[in-house]
Amino acid sequence: MHWRASFHPLGSSTDVVSMDPGPTENRSKIVPLRSAWPRAEFVTAVVAVLTFVNVLPNDFCYDDEPIVKYNPLVNDPGGWRAIWTTDHWSATGQAWTGQDLLYRPAALSSYRLVGLIAGADPLPHHILNLILHALVCVLVVRLCRRLGGSDAAAWVAGLTFAVLPIHTEVVAGIVGRADLLATLGILASILFHRRALSVGSPTASVGSPAASVEKPTASVAYYGLAALAAFGAMCSKESGVSAVPIVILLDALWFSRGRRPRASAKWLRGRWILRWSYLAVPLGLYLLLRYHALDGRWIAPPPLTKTINVLVDAPVRQHLLGVLQLWGMYWEKSFWPSVLTIKYSINSIHLAHGVFDRQVMIGASAAVLLLLGSIAAWRSGRRQVALVSLAMVVCYAPTSNALVLMQVFFAERIWYAPSTFGAILLGLAAGASLKRRSWRIVALLLALAMMARCWTRSAEWRNNGTLYAAAVRDQPDAVGPLHLYGQWLAGQGQYRRGVELLQRAIEIDPGYTDAHRSLGRAYFAMGRYEAAVGYLRIADMQVPGRTETVQALEKVCRELSSRNRSELDGLRQTALDSPRNVQAELAVIRKLREFGCLSDALDRLRQRESNFQDSAPWQAQYAETLLYRNDLDGAIERYRKCLALSPDDPQRLVELAMLLRERSQGDDLAAAWKLATHASKLAPNAPSVLACRAELLVQQGDVTAAVRLYGKAIQALPPGGQQRRVFEQRVRALGG
Repeated sequence: MHWRASFHPLGSSTDVVSMDPGPTENRSKIVPLRSAWPRAEFVTAVVAVLTFVNVLPNDFCYDDEPIVKYNPLVNDPGGWRAIWTTDHWSATGQAWTGQDLLYRPAALSSYRLVGLIAGADPLPHHILNLILHALVCVLVVRLCRRLGGSDAAAWVAGLTFAVLPIHTEVVAGIVGRADLLATLGILASILFHRRALSVGSPTASVGSPAASVEKPTASVAYYGLAALAAFGAMCSKESGVSAVPIVILLDALWFSRGRRPRASAKWLRGRWILRWSYLAVPLGLYLLLRYHALDGRWIAPPPLTKTINVLVDAPVRQHLLGVLQLWGMYWEKSFWPSVLTIKYSINSIHLAHGVFDRQVMIGASAAVLLLLGSIAAWRSGRRQVALVSLAMVVCYAPTSNALVLMQVFFAERIWYAPSTFGAILLGLAAGASLKRRSWRIVALLLALAMMARCWTRSAEWRNNGTLYAAAVRDQPDAVGPLHLYGQWLAGQGQYRRGVELLQRAIEIDPGYTDAHRSLGRAYFAMGRYEAAVGYLRIADMQVPGRTETVQALEKVCRELSSRNRSELDGLRQTALDSPRNVQAELAVIRKLREFGCLSDALDRLRQRESNFQDSAPWQAQYAETLLYRNDLDGAIERYRKCLALSPDDPQRLVELAMLLRERSQGDDLAAAWKLATHASKLAPNAPSVLACRAELLVQQGDVTAAVRLYGKAIQALPPGGQQRRVFEQRVRALGG
């Protein structure tokens, strides 16, 4: 029987051609599967539902709230057009200039549709997620069969994918539907493309009763369905674009299989326009819509700090190690999910420093095994192994941080689509082992253990309180969980515990803008306005103009101004009585900054510049005020003027060095190192000088030397002090 007899309409065939690994056609054989093949799909779907059924009582959690529960595009009347013409975050109130450039109209449309039909209850959303996960599992089984996998291989692939605990975030989180829809679209486009090849083949009717009744135009319909599925995948999540290269890859397998040896060379010729080019339609339409919605932007600005992505500022060698480490982490979390959390950040992840890092070794081993296995399978005629391995890499590559840094280093949801091909590879490799009863028992026990882990993890998604508490329990020193739980506790009125966690997050990463904002808002709710304005001002300095920060800062400033007007008026009068007293004038500037009145402070600095421009303290305070307005270039110039007036001030030397390190343009790093060296000669054991030199060494990739310098700085500080705690947290973040 010809190889194309293996194609049949969904659910209508009673026989399947089981392709033997050998390269020749005459080694194929008919295996009766009258009831076996639908049983695998059905059981896999049931197992997928049972594995995650306890997500149904869960509330809206984490990103569900801004994107689904409170999103005007999802809930307000007349939002359909806006969904397709704006970005993912624009209406959530959390959009800012450094936000991910996301365009996911299909996912947003699904949230809106469910809300219109079933209201604001989270239950219908969870039911739909559960159904979609079951459908993806069915397509994994189906694709494994279409790639020549045996019945046992299909069982292994489908059940493995159904019970992986790393998928909990996608199924339990309502916003995980973006990954569900994208993965469903990718797999559907592959299967529809294969069906189009089947019915469009001039030899399809040989030995195939189903193919004999197909009309010649049926292939066009299946190509159209493949295009529609690919478009849906792209509009659900950016990774859906990988449907196009993956379809082309697997087309190479299906077009050449079963043909004469030289016929496979025609893969790139002949009717390739009909086979591939139709995919340009959904791809082009998606890119046009995305270009319009994102105002002509393609790539998001780089992450601001290592809290968002630990690869920020990493040297080339460590970046390469980090890419391997990330790959290894996904494999490790897939099969050893002892700790699963929603936020992987500093102290959840330590960037690798050498090839013997555990996760780097896992990633390297996985890559080598895939490569060697693909070569061996290719030489034995099983080309599908190599192509499926490559398809997995293609699907994962956009989120690998190999070429472009993502706004996230590691997230469990990212692995959902690539792991479909990983499960298929496992099925192709281990399917034959299930012929032995002992291996079937082992597989059953593993599946039950994975299901149990999924149940415990899904229960943690009950609400934000349980979810964030679990994250802090598993990662007690990680800034992301600390911030999320601290923010939630403060929102529930548990200010003491909430503030404690938020302060710990800032000690670990002083550049964590969200933690500064949350702590400022918590202090405002407590009535501690002076403390609130300080943290809100830092948040606005780090990410200027973000709506929620600006609004909170304005409220605090109004309260402080009304409560402390007499104090400020007294300082102004003192400065007026002594117009040449720089300290009196700087006292007014500091108080204006303390009250959050940065515009007034800058106006006063400009107006009195002529009186105090030769004062080093004046220039230093001018620089500090500019920093609060995020004017990095202006602050650097002011610090240079300060050092021109007072060249041997070690504190000002390190402050300028750190600003140059942050800007990192031209010869900034060389100049920063020169300033730090000069400061070290003036005050070799000063903690701030040692910390400055340590951070410059981190920039150069010498983390070991940086940790040593931080150790000296810590020894010079009194126990229990805040600066000492900050330095200790920084050492832990560096892996020391």
